[in-house]
Amino acid sequence: MDDDYRDLTSQLFATATAMLEDAIEAAVAGQSSLIPPSQLTVHTRRLQGVTRDIATIAEAAAIIAKFGSKRPRKPRKSAL
Repeated sequence: MDDDYRDLTSQLFATATAMLEDAIEAAVAGQSSLIPPSQLTVHTRRLQGVTRDIATIAEAAAIIAKFGSKRPRKPRKSAL
């Protein structure tokens, strides 16, 4: 896999990590027994949206990794 595909895949994983942090916040907030049902609905929708987005990012990373692994690695340019 050449560096461009590797970098893009790494960036997608970094994006997914940030999104997982958002999902954790929604999941933790939804655990409270003190929040009203309307607020619980907000946290539920937020969690659903974030997890759908994470699934999309994961699918993109898988496609790029698969495609990138089939391409021959480009030779690195000499520093000279």
